[in-house]
Amino acid sequence: MSFASFAHRVRAVCAVVACAGAGLATPGELRAQRGEVGTGGIKGLVRDSLGQPVVGAQVAVAGTSVVVESDDNGEFLLAKASPGETSLRIRRIGFRPDTVRVKVLAGETAAADITLARLAIELDPLVVVGRRNLSGRIAGFYERMSRGAGGHFLTREAIDRRNPVNMTDLFRMIPGARVESRGFGRTVVRFRGARNAPLVWLDGTPLYAAEFDLDSVDPRTFEGVEIYSGPASVPAEFQGNRSISSAGGTIILWTKEGELRPKKRKKDQLSPAAVIERMVEAKTVFTASEVDTPAAPDSGDLIRPVYPDSMFMNAIPGRAMVEFVVDATGDVNMDTFSVVTTSHLLFGEAVRRAVKDQRYKPALRNGRAVQQVVQQPFDFVPDSTILRRRR
Repeated sequence: MSFASFAHRVRAVCAVVACAGAGLATPGELRAQRGEVGTGGIKGLVRDSLGQPVVGAQVAVAGTSVVVESDDNGEFLLAKASPGETSLRIRRIGFRPDTVRVKVLAGETAAADITLARLAIELDPLVVVGRRNLSGRIAGFYERMSRGAGGHFLTREAIDRRNPVNMTDLFRMIPGARVESRGFGRTVVRFRGARNAPLVWLDGTPLYAAEFDLDSVDPRTFEGVEIYSGPASVPAEFQGNRSISSAGGTIILWTKEGELRPKKRKKDQLSPAAVIERMVEAKTVFTASEVDTPAAPDSGDLIRPVYPDSMFMNAIPGRAMVEFVVDATGDVNMDTFSVVTTSHLLFGEAVRRAVKDQRYKPALRNGRAVQQVVQQPFDFVPDSTILRRRR
């Protein structure tokens, strides 16, 4: 599922609510209310003091069991509410609770624009400056792409935009490449008149045995693809050997590293934000103000999310505030991960992909390690040289 669509799961609990597209929803659709219903309606937006949408805010109608949750756009919908003066109680961990009054008319939908004041942020932002300080096997891919190493580079975002059916579909737009049918449903790639098959590398390992069937793999499983049409431009570490030539070109594939995709919630399943709130109420998870020593990232091993490709190339800054539970061993519980606020959905997704690998020092309460809900900000700062290099 492409993050650009950022599909939303509609929840309907203990109510029969007429919500278009119940189940997997598009960004414009709203999560359903749970609880009793009436004959009016309230459509609202929850934002922070900077104007960013607040995700996962609980909006309750005073004196009833009606509760809704703001979606990834900060929007909520009380599909049916009783007419008259209505008090809405809004709360979200990390924000000061608020109450607003809304006048509901029978058969009409009232508007509610709500701003929540942010409480003190205990953790300093983790700063991502361009694509510096990247580590791991994918770092070389971005380094070669940044200096224009003589090849064609396809990032995860570029692959998603092309929406290929097969791997070979990615090569139909590459200059000098041709896609040929060899019968029996087999398709191959050749470069600039070469008869030899291109040499294929997978995560730094050459696939020498025979011509690799590119269509045997799903293009969406790759973080990046490097394409070199001739031997002259191939980086030294990816040249062939005496028995295997790179004269037919070279294709280097980099798979996604153990990526955890967001789980699709069942119809009646609570969101991660609602789950955390219940855990806090049950005292199985604590907030930063409830522990003696709050959880903190291991400063010796800080993660560096990959700057989203389209934002990086256009030098667009951004911020994402994310929420999750750090357990008593210092691991991030990804089942509780959610984005609280973000300037663009791509920044939140970049953090989600990376934060699973971040180690934390667990919170301490009464001398023992405990689970704590953490809200961690990430600041994305553009590389000041990228626009000059693109000219």
